[in-house]
Amino acid sequence: MAQDQMNELRNLTKKVQEIRQSNDETTARKAVEAFDETLELYLPLLMAQAKIYWDKGDYARVEKIFRKSVEFCSEHDTWKLNVAHTLFMQEQKFKEAAGFYEPIVSKNFVTLLDVSAIILANLCVCYIMTNQNEEAEELMRKVEREEDEARELDENRKIFHVCIINLVIGTLYCSKGNFEFGISRVIKAMEPQDRKLGTDTWYYAKRCLLATIETMSKHLVVIRDSVVYECLKFLDRCEVHGRGIPTIVDGPLMEGQVDSIKNT
Repeated sequence: MAQDQMNELRNLTKKVQEIRQSNDETTARKAVEAFDETLELYLPLLMAQAKIYWDKGDYARVEKIFRKSVEFCSEHDTWKLNVAHTLFMQEQKFKEAAGFYEPIVSKNFVTLLDVSAIILANLCVCYIMTNQNEEAEELMRKVEREEDEARELDENRKIFHVCIINLVIGTLYCSKGNFEFGISRVIKAMEPQDRKLGTDTWYYAKRCLLATIETMSKHLVVIRDSVVYECLKFLDRCEVHGRGIPTIVDGPLMEGQVDSIKNT
């Protein structure tokens, strides 16, 4: 089915080019609309195919699948975003990943809070890993300013963008074996917890904590007592502020499972 859609897109592309040469704007507009409709039908098939290998952790294979569709999808934001994530996950292509994240961020640079926090976080990591620390800091400062402005309008509003960016950066350091700095960054990112503790932020925080505990249990790393005590205090505060916060996001496909959702 995906191959049929690809052939249809190829034919429509050729048709659009031929019509544009004849300067028939009305027919060209209809051909472009037909192309866009076919593209929207093709993308879910492409993503479903890519997800098979994504779930297996075969990101190189996912990249190959996306590259086959570059002639049709290169201007589509959904395609660019998924290519960026795929390159990012390979951990050796941060510069290329940044090239796909940047247009998405630039399009919403006036209101960065409209951009998904994980996109901003991944872009900051790309900058850090390619020695562009100033760009990462500038992006984080702008997000912080927007959060402060939004909080002035609504003091009770929970905004997690800066928090998630710092959590992802902390996760990066933990993954590189620098657990003390990574965990400290994670804990600092969650302050104050009455505002920063949420389902999404807890997801990233607990991953770092569990990775640290697992590594310590295997005697692969020695963590200072002061850092361990800091972690224990952090968990105590999470218990206090997280009593009513679910650890799993409730969604339309989870109907009937709400009772099984545990709180932090």
